[in-house]
Amino acid sequence: MSDHQIPSISAKDAITRLTADNVRLLDVRKREARANSGETIASAIWRDPFKLPTDADLAQDPAPTLVFCVHGHEVSQFAAAWLLMHGADAVYVRGGFEALRRAGAPLTAPTAESE
Repeated sequence: MSDHQIPSISAKDAITRLTADNVRLLDVRKREARANSGETIASAIWRDPFKLPTDADLAQDPAPTLVFCVHGHEVSQFAAAWLLMHGADAVYVRGGFEALRRAGAPLTAPTAESE
């Protein structure tokens, strides 16, 4: 058993970093979950988590990446681990979208531009 852990950040600290640093916020909620919520975080870009391994450009971007899914479990942890394995600076947001919403992250309706 490995003792490796995927780096994480709290929702409150993620919001602080979004306003203070040049970071990228990556929404990896499954398409249905994202559509059903009708909301996303204002500065987030969305990537289909099932197509992430084919998105090599994502891992090449030098900007630190904060990754979230619905609750901060397997989907965002996988995405953060994949980015880390490919040399990116990435962490997942503990509690995911729901924690970001509770912490006061600015919400907006998903648009085609955020995909």
